[in-house]
Amino acid sequence: MVTKDIICITCPQGCIIKVSGDPEKGEIVSCEGFKCKRGKAYAENEFVRPLRILTSSVKTAGAAVPLVAVRTAAPIPKEMQMQGMEEIKKLTVSGKIVPGDVIVENFLGTGVALVASGSLE
Repeated sequence: MVTKDIICITCPQGCIIKVSGDPEKGEIVSCEGFKCKRGKAYAENEFVRPLRILTSSVKTAGAAVPLVAVRTAAPIPKEMQMQGMEEIKKLTVSGKIVPGDVIVENFLGTGVALVASGSLE
């Protein structure tokens, strides 16, 4: 059994939530220290499968600026962050891009799109 202290980031209170269980099996035995339902849900998800939004920049071709900001449209597994950065290094975009434009439809096979968060004229 594993016990982790997780600092909740869903609100400014920053509750320290103690979660115990087996994250490999997705089992949670106890969850203590949260002050709201959102905190409990956050800590349980963070314990079993931490997710993060990946933010970065993609190279441009034929543009006045060398990079355009991108991010995943939804959180992806934390353990895929470095793999994601390696994939982003391989990308180059051109043409007009506005925030929200899809750069990669199914990024890393996660079902989550990599979208522009900056613009390119």
